[in-house]
Amino acid sequence: MKDKLKFKKLLNEFRSLEYENEYNSEILKEMGETFESICNEWCEKNNIDISNLIKKRTAVQTKKIPPSDDGSIYEPKTKTSKHKDIFKSIAKKFHPDKIKEDHKQEEMKSAFQKASSAMQEEQWGELFDVIDKYEIEISNYEEANTSLEKDITRMQEKLKVQKSTFTWHFGNCDGDEECIDFVMKAYMKQVLGWDEPEQP
Repeated sequence: MKDKLKFKKLLNEFRSLEYENEYNSEILKEMGETFESICNEWCEKNNIDISNLIKKRTAVQTKKIPPSDDGSIYEPKTKTSKHKDIFKSIAKKFHPDKIKEDHKQEEMKSAFQKASSAMQEEQWGELFDVIDKYEIEISNYEEANTSLEKDITRMQEKLKVQKSTFTWHFGNCDGDEECIDFVMKAYMKQVLGWDEPEQP
């Protein structure tokens, strides 16, 4: 019972992080174009030739690209056989051939596709989301919890990356000129190698 309750707790934590990831992705998408236009306006206002900085940065990066043939052999990631029993339980319940009620066909098909994709990509949180929603029992909650903990860590890392972007910081300025100025200066220095002129 303890492991099952822990599973519910971890799954809720994963779902919360997943919603946050969706929200952040939407913010970054919306702010991407705005960031570019505000950056161009900011450069114009501060007499900075951004196109020249981009050309210089691109030339430097091109020189730094290592040769592609480094003698290493690419090894594709091997998929684990983890949670195959869970997927079989889902297949039994949701496989299109098993669904008798016409009005449930689309919903069950969607759930089966989500589970198949989660299994293939080893996105265990999404697989367990289907399990929980349709009240399918798991035989080994301890193993499921370990997988969920790894997925939570993965999602936390993803969120950390999202929140470290200049677009994210710009989106959180909410129009504050001082904040925008700070973000633009940091972007110009770190990404485009701009040297801020010394104040007289």
